[in-house]
Formats: sequence, C-alpha cells, structure tokens
Amino acid sequence: MSRRVLGVLLPLIFQLLFVAAIIAATNGTGSFVGLAAMLLGLVALPVTAILNWSQVRSQPDRPALQLAVRIFWITAIFPAFILFLLAVAS
Repeated sequence: MSRRVLGVLLPLIFQLLFVAAIIAATNGTGSFVGLAAMLLGLVALPVTAILNWSQVRSQPDRPALQLAVRIFWITAIFPAFILFLLAVAS
C-alpha cells in the first residue's frame, strides 16, 4: 500500500502544487501561461497518475529506488513543459 501512496499520490500532490504556483505567479501579468498550466493540468495530472499507478502495479518486484527514479521522470515531464512555456512567454 505504501508503494502506491508514495508512487501515485506524492507525485500528484507535487504536480498540483506546481500548477498552483505557476497560476499564482502569472496571475495579472497578461500571460496565458497560467491558463495553459490549468488547462493542460486537467489532462496531464490524471494521465500522469494513471501512468505512475501502472508502473507501481505492473512491477511489484522492482527495487524501490529504480521505481522512484522512473516515477520521477514520468512526473517531471509536465512541470518541465510548463516551465518551457513560461520561459518562451517571458
């Protein structure tokens, strides 16, 4: 149970906080990055959670460190894309 909590809920909470920070940081600046983060988050957050859940479920015998690295890279795709949008729009 703890592998699922750490592998699915913790990255989901990280992404939610990241999206909220981007939305708050771009509020009132005339940039559409906050809107893009919110709209992309509607799709990317559940997809990332499903991908992480499938990684945890399909490989129960994988060592925890290898699983954590794989989940980190899956989770980092969406925030990296939002940072790219923020850098391009600035």
